[in-house]
Amino acid sequence: MEWDLENLLHDVSEAPAVDDPSGDADDGVLGGSRDGSTATGSDDGEEKPGPAEDLPEEPPEEEADEPEDLPDPTDVLRGLAGLLGRSSIDVGDVRVQGQNATGHGAVAIGTVNVTAARSDGAGRVWFETLAEASVREIASGYAHTPSDHRLDHHLQHHHLVCLSGPVGSGLITSATLAVARKHGFGRVRVLGVEQLSDLLGAETPLPAGHGYVLRLSEVVLREVDGFTLVALAARAATSGTTLVLAGDFSRRRHDLVGHVVEHRAAPAAEVFRAQLRHQLGGRCVGWCVDTCDGRCLERYVDVDCAEHPLLSAYLAGEPSPSEVLKVVETIARTVPKAVTLTERLEQFLPLQLRERAVEILDLRRGGDEIDGFTNEEVRAFRLSCAVLAGQPVAEIHQAAQRLARLHFQEGTSSGAPLRASAIEALLGSTLSQAVTRLNDVRVPGGCRIDFPAGTEPLRSALLEVAWTEWWSPAELLDWLADLIRGDLPAVRQAAAGAIGWSATRDVQAALDTVGVLARERRAGVRQAAAIVLVAMAMQPTLHHRVRTELGRWTAGPAAHLRDTVARAYSLGLAQLWPDAALVQLRQVAHARMQRWNNSVVRGLVEVYRNGHEASVVPALAGWTASADPEVQLHAARTLRVLADRWAEPPREHWPELLYLVDQGTIRLADLAVLWATALSLPWTAYRSWRTLGFWLDRADRQPVVAGHCLQLVRHVIAGQPALRHRLDHQLHHVWRPVMPHNDLLDDVQRLIDEETP
Repeated sequence: MEWDLENLLHDVSEAPAVDDPSGDADDGVLGGSRDGSTATGSDDGEEKPGPAEDLPEEPPEEEADEPEDLPDPTDVLRGLAGLLGRSSIDVGDVRVQGQNATGHGAVAIGTVNVTAARSDGAGRVWFETLAEASVREIASGYAHTPSDHRLDHHLQHHHLVCLSGPVGSGLITSATLAVARKHGFGRVRVLGVEQLSDLLGAETPLPAGHGYVLRLSEVVLREVDGFTLVALAARAATSGTTLVLAGDFSRRRHDLVGHVVEHRAAPAAEVFRAQLRHQLGGRCVGWCVDTCDGRCLERYVDVDCAEHPLLSAYLAGEPSPSEVLKVVETIARTVPKAVTLTERLEQFLPLQLRERAVEILDLRRGGDEIDGFTNEEVRAFRLSCAVLAGQPVAEIHQAAQRLARLHFQEGTSSGAPLRASAIEALLGSTLSQAVTRLNDVRVPGGCRIDFPAGTEPLRSALLEVAWTEWWSPAELLDWLADLIRGDLPAVRQAAAGAIGWSATRDVQAALDTVGVLARERRAGVRQAAAIVLVAMAMQPTLHHRVRTELGRWTAGPAAHLRDTVARAYSLGLAQLWPDAALVQLRQVAHARMQRWNNSVVRGLVEVYRNGHEASVVPALAGWTASADPEVQLHAARTLRVLADRWAEPPREHWPELLYLVDQGTIRLADLAVLWATALSLPWTAYRSWRTLGFWLDRADRQPVVAGHCLQLVRHVIAGQPALRHRLDHQLHHVWRPVMPHNDLLDDVQRLIDEETP
């Protein structure tokens, strides 16, 4: 019988010093407050203010600070990758909006013709049939992805699947072709709905024998639950249709187990080969004598082009498919070879984006005439679009005002949204083609400006031109630091990425700027400073300099600098430098300030969840032997978080840590030491005992799991009279009343009796 830990009555006989009923100080890591606050104090635990130079740590004091918005480290890395020129690869998308379906990218070239459109009459559900010739055209240049086979296998046995991948990764095209492979090229339909529940209505017409692809927006995706998917699958099975829901399910993967297939995009090199073969199909490119057997085309694609040093390096950087497509079109136009190909690439690759950026920022070259705005204001607005991609137009406008140092009249202050015509004028024709304007009534101004996948490299090109031709580095860095000191977390993160980008141009100036930000008392500002460090670490040429600086901060006396290091590891740096994370996080863990923070634990969890379980658990077991109680506390807090993780299907009945013991990845002795520490420390005991009880509940009637649980308990209480006594207390006064039919508790009782003198 499973039981609800959150509704378990507190055992009033337990001493508060051992079992804090208000929760552990580590609860802010996962499942706690959004701002990371703890039961023992504020999130920051700040020392008293001091001058800019490094000061020794002082006891924390209460400080008013805005609640922190804690971004997902993967989202941080993905956002920084776009600005730093390593945007994620996609393989083209087919998009539907209302009654129009269009295709673009490295696979869907040109317009996808719509042969029919139907609606439920109320305008809440619509679908469009893609022309068979268009779908075949997409398939002929498609670069197969590593996830296609799994997707096909899932569709053979199920009528519904959730295909998960980020926007621009090509999952819509992959879903479209998967449906075509199952139903036929003429039976693919793109579906649109106002709400997912609209598909469950009896009046919704979904003709049988077709496959339907539905792109889920972020709003709709948040409303998806398991019951809705079961109902939709039943509806699809009854009507003889196939339904593919496409969206970013990365944060819902564990909630929707069994329905989600992870989309894995094709490498850029494969996209290049597939598209070049497609565009040169039927042409002789080798001046063959008599008849051409097509071998010259294969040699040209695979040897002359794909193995060319410039192209090879370009493709190794995983450019977006739209960029690859432009290179393919340039090559296919004249089919250059040898020296001619090299010359063409040397001219085309580096200059293409920079020329566009120069045209955008140099209004005289761009030929834009904008009434009502000065050239400096327009230029600042366009650069702000590059820095704050994805943000509301009102925030972009406000940032541009700061950069241009203009004093606008009251009627055109940042609080007043810009009109659509004014936005169009400020963007100009070239930038308008590169960005998308997303209507969003929830944000100031009702509109966001973003760079879609494929045009993200233009952002760094705009920064490059601005840095070298229009503003001094000091001006730009002061402006970006001013944005970081603002109130919006998304603006802070975007500005932090831009400072990180600037480090390859002037690393000392960037380090000086981030050093000032890292000493700020506001936790949100330090968090942005940590993102700057992550952005700098993503650039190989800066690795040594950044590591040296982090080592100096970690070994120094300034608490805020050490906290910023921990935050950097928790926000993605742990994925880049897992080896350094374990060393430097232990140094930071000594700091008394970290008792009121969760950054160390978040960083350790990031190392663990990125494939380094075999390193993290033994290291934490070593932490428990430290003479420093702060280090022991962080080891126990981390165990508390990791103990809540469960293995992937079909092993979902295993606690993940116990499954790793079963697989030989970690040692039972190390895990037992961590459990013993977490069950003993006053700050982690309460939640740890509850979690151990949950393990025993889930292990009941699972013989293999139960055996490992008993072995763990045996190791935990061996030679520990206090823990044995506490276990006996939990067994009789907490677990037995809640789990009266759990047979595993009888075995636990026998273990206690064996250990009792």
